Amino acid sequence: MQQSKDIAARRLDMIIEQYVEARKQRFGYVSTDQAARVIHRILKPTPSDPSFSDHELDDMVAALAVKNGLAVVFDRGIRGSVGGTEAELDRKDPTMRAPAEGPDVAGAVDAILVQQKTAPLSMRAMISLLRERTGTTRSDADLEGLIAKKAAVLNVHLSRD
Repeated sequence: MQQSKDIAARRLDMIIEQYVEARKQRFGYVSTDQAARVIHRILKPTPSDPSFSDHELDDMVAALAVKNGLAVVFDRGIRGSVGGTEAELDRKDPTMRAPAEGPDVAGAVDAILVQQKTAPLSMRAMISLLRERTGTTRSDADLEGLIAKKAAVLNVHLSRD
């Protein structure tokens, strides 16, 4: 009896490992809700299977996901009960979309550089002007790199600070 429970526990570990590996290759994050749906669909629990609570299953999936460098979304119970359709399991989670783009910082850099070709600005002045026009919160180092690249492409020389 103990041997069958050990086999079932190893089987569960392998299923979780395969699921995490598949998510790693395609998405970069793991949803505990989707993982539970897939695992329950594959396992079809038998009396010899070890019984794990939802919380324990979430912890097992999350531990392996983090070990593999994936983000974990603890969303169990948000969409309802376990046992979704095939289409629900295969779709990408819409809550993981990138944030909406802010102002066109690169376009603003181009416009400023074209206007300032005759009288070059310093890097600090460019960053200040760019923040004023776009309201960007990007770091100075990020803006400096963007400005330097755009200036090189447009063949605009910036004065030293």
